[in-house]
Amino acid sequence: METNLELETKNEGSNERPDEKLDYRMPIYLQLREIVRSRIEEGEYLPGSAIPSENKLAETFGINRLTVRNAVEALVNEGVLQRVQGKGVFVVGDKYEESLEGYGGFVNTVFPEQKHASVKEQAKMLRPAGNKYANYFDIEPDDLIFYMRHFTTIKGQPLSSEEIFVPQEVLPELEAVNSSVFSIKDIFAFYGVELASMQQTMEIIRGLPKLRKMLDVTDGVALIMLTCDHRDSNGRVIAYSRSFIRSDKSSFNIKLHS
Repeated sequence: METNLELETKNEGSNERPDEKLDYRMPIYLQLREIVRSRIEEGEYLPGSAIPSENKLAETFGINRLTVRNAVEALVNEGVLQRVQGKGVFVVGDKYEESLEGYGGFVNTVFPEQKHASVKEQAKMLRPAGNKYANYFDIEPDDLIFYMRHFTTIKGQPLSSEEIFVPQEVLPELEAVNSSVFSIKDIFAFYGVELASMQQTMEIIRGLPKLRKMLDVTDGVALIMLTCDHRDSNGRVIAYSRSFIRSDKSSFNIKLHS
């Protein structure tokens, strides 16, 4: 039940749409839950993107933060939203139910104390593909591709640096998505982009001095370079990722299938 205080703090100049007026005779958090759900279904809040903060929603609808938190938490419990500490609350789209292990095998990176890992999106930009990636993605050199760079730490210690390349025409919505929260596989699923297979290659390298310095790698410690082609059912590459991982802070599980 809403308190009198909530009724009194209703903001006459809020940004509510006409069809989103709150009825204070009914539980407000349930109404807000359905408003947020509707905005997701209508595409106002896109899969992989953050919804407005609790403070912003409270201001918009003229209610207190606790009510907003209850509404958001209800959607988190349903799996519609995902709360990420220090980053916000994000829309979760539909995910693939079929494991990609079935496509011949994969390499899974295992980090000690993985639950303490923090991923930061250092860069996201649109850039021309150039000859190299035009050939790779079968597009024109002037066509645009997304470039993203992530940096992963565990308890403040550098662990890995990852670069991801995706043609803009494959997923224009990627601009609105926080790619450090969701994997590229999940993001494709959110937007119905077919991902049929992944092909990974692992190499042991020394790495350039600039990269070793960024990852705080000491002499004698190698880097693991893990590259991955993401392909559709026609065999076309629709995303390419390249990760540089400290070998002294990670291990790998390799699963193969006949």
